[in-house]
Amino acid sequence: MTALTQRLAGDRAAQIILGLSALFGLAYLFHDFGLAAPYPGNVVIKAAGIILLAGFALQQKHPVLALGLFLGSLGDIFLALEPTQLAAGIGAFGLGHLVYIYLFARIRLTHGGRAGWSRIAALALAAYGVVILSWLQPYFGELQIPASIYNGIIMVMAVLALIGRASPIAVAGALLFVLSDSVLAVRLFAEQWPWAGWVVWISYYLGQAGIAIGLTEPLPGKA
Repeated sequence: MTALTQRLAGDRAAQIILGLSALFGLAYLFHDFGLAAPYPGNVVIKAAGIILLAGFALQQKHPVLALGLFLGSLGDIFLALEPTQLAAGIGAFGLGHLVYIYLFARIRLTHGGRAGWSRIAALALAAYGVVILSWLQPYFGELQIPASIYNGIIMVMAVLALIGRASPIAVAGALLFVLSDSVLAVRLFAEQWPWAGWVVWISYYLGQAGIAIGLTEPLPGKA
């Protein structure tokens, strides 16, 4: 039995919340295969999975994490509206990542950092952020400033996840979020990879779930 299953084995409420969240996440995946629910039902389905993750964080007594997840669900709503509210969506996700930055930074300051490979990986990730931002700059148009700021925020979040002692599940979640946002940015701004909507959604949902589950995991030296 893994540490995660041990932690959740006796917590029926957490099991139900996470199970429902996964069902909504799976249901929205069909959106990219021509089986979308009618609008605005698709908006509700898209947001519900992440709202339930926020509920899980609250149930686990992590209100700050719940706030970050709720902001992510708000970003989902803005992006799913017709017409899409892209600037508002970027803003909501950016604020959510600022919450994650606070949480990962607190872990780094409280529990220290990792050495060796994590620092190399963090440098590689930062370099990747510079490269993809430089590539996408000509496509941002009037959203150049907010999109560029957002790029910087998510990279800081992921770098802090790598160099701190957060749960590996949370680190994986942060990296999946970077993958999701990278593919989404290429689709939205460069208008490439039209087939990759399912990649965006799977990596995004698993990223949020990894952050939610990983940042509620007790750390060494804590009860």
